[in-house]
Amino acid sequence: MASAAVALGLSLIGFALPLSSAVVHAKTVMNCLMWGLVALVVQIVVYWLVRLVVPNLSQRIAADEIASALFLGAASLAAGILNAASMTY
Repeated sequence: MASAAVALGLSLIGFALPLSSAVVHAKTVMNCLMWGLVALVVQIVVYWLVRLVVPNLSQRIAADEIASALFLGAASLAAGILNAASMTY
């Protein structure tokens, strides 16, 4: 299923960007874990917001609708980029 791979892949990149920023800039392990948790919460919130805009999102992705998968992935990636850029230390 290409749509599931697209959605998951872009969402993972959207999560990895702020996480990598936290790893590079954090002064302590606890600080890194805190920012990692923030990155995870942001991704979950983005998923729920996209579900409000796209009804039956999970079913559409399971039905291999690439547009829904791309929208979710792009939203996750955009949120990850903004999250990484907004982290202050």
